[in-house]
Amino acid sequence: MQSALSVRGLNKTYHAGPRSRAVATPALRDVSFEVRGGEIVGLVGQPGAGKSSLLLCLAGLLRPDSGTISWFGEQLTEHHVPVGLSYVPQRAGYYSFLTVREALEYYATLHDLSSANRASQVELALRDVCLHVHATRRVSSLSPSLLQRLGLAQALIGSPRAILLDETLCGQGLLFDRDVVALLTGLTRRGINIILAAPNPVELHRIAASVINIVEGRVVAARQSAVARVAERFG
Repeated sequence: MQSALSVRGLNKTYHAGPRSRAVATPALRDVSFEVRGGEIVGLVGQPGAGKSSLLLCLAGLLRPDSGTISWFGEQLTEHHVPVGLSYVPQRAGYYSFLTVREALEYYATLHDLSSANRASQVELALRDVCLHVHATRRVSSLSPSLLQRLGLAQALIGSPRAILLDETLCGQGLLFDRDVVALLTGLTRRGINIILAAPNPVELHRIAASVINIVEGRVVAARQSAVARVAERFG
């Protein structure tokens, strides 16, 4: 299958303090890997391992010091970000006074969509993540698991080609939820790539085609998950 994402020699170092005494902290060190089209890929690493820095670079929100990133055959540069990249952090920020539907409608205005298309995409996203029954609730009243569903709904707006989730669904059991798993696997059947970051692999091995382990900014292992081995055996 054709490669959807190619990362080659990615490096990123943060500098803190006065220029004359700046402390350099490497975040990514010569990171390279490939992702095939329509895959769910797990990105595993402890806090500070470099997961967020990597996802921000992949989303075009952080400029690496060196290396290349190509999505769907297009190189991501300072001046060009391929269309269809959807990134959601671990704790997405929403105006707490908005309702769930209003929060998604506000986010949808960032996309070049007609009013009717925005409304239909918001409604579909609410139903896809089972938030339609909570659509009129204030964001401030949502439980952590419902906030995670809101983050996933946000990622669906704008017809994404790749969804990058930085621990967005971790810790509340959503990656063991049958409806959420069905939604994610259904997206990949439509050719959408999903990269899920997590501090440990337990939540990822059931749904990820491959798992990338990152330690102190380095990729130390990139291997097939049990899901991919079973698919190859019986597919």
